[in-house]
Amino acid sequence: MSNQSDEEIKYLLDIINDVQYHKQRFKLMCGEDRYVFGVVSGKEALGPAPFSKLMKYKTLYDTLRDLDYKIKISFCKAIELAYSDVFNEFSLIEESTTEQQNTYYYIENALFRTSILWDLLAQFYRLYYDIEIDKTKVYYSQIFNPDKEINDKFKEKARDIHKYICEEDDTDCEGEWKGNHKFVNEQRNKMTHRNSPNVGVMSDFDINLKMHPAFILKRIIEDYSVVSKQLLEILNLIEKDEMDNFDEIISNE
Repeated sequence: MSNQSDEEIKYLLDIINDVQYHKQRFKLMCGEDRYVFGVVSGKEALGPAPFSKLMKYKTLYDTLRDLDYKIKISFCKAIELAYSDVFNEFSLIEESTTEQQNTYYYIENALFRTSILWDLLAQFYRLYYDIEIDKTKVYYSQIFNPDKEINDKFKEKARDIHKYICEEDDTDCEGEWKGNHKFVNEQRNKMTHRNSPNVGVMSDFDINLKMHPAFILKRIIEDYSVVSKQLLEILNLIEKDEMDNFDEIISNE
């Protein structure tokens, strides 16, 4: 393996390992060995149960941790295969070998799950800023659209995120590439609505040449890094405001 390949692998793994979600975060302790497992509100007229919102945060956070764990497995396995002898011979049009197909499987797995992170980010914002949208109809493209009134409380942040997700493609720049999110979105949409981007074809249905997995991985992992940093930022806000409130209530009982 070349020195350049070693540097690329280290770069990607450093990004992945930099994202960590601590198990104890949002665990509501009521003593040394007691914690709140769950809260369910009663009749609507009585209003939400105590700590209801905190438990909603914990539910989303536990989902985030589970999702991130699976993303990391897929990324690491894909990197291992993409930089191995499996791709010593690579064709833009010929059918992939079984080992190459396995590589694309792990990449696609990570890609789909990374796209879910963006909707989870929107869910955290919906809860924190009390946005009146049904939880089943939350889409990040809507929550962070600066033209919408729903993000008046975080308009500057919405503009920043919207600017990133709409960024034009540029892979000639130094460091992190531009337009990574649009690339990831287009790959996902291709898989969902057209044909696999990892199959070389030329027909009236589609014209497509395969891309080397190392190229795809850099784009997805850099997008993963951005959304993970945004998640950490809102999680810190939530913990500061909500967990401090929980500790205060418990101490006064």
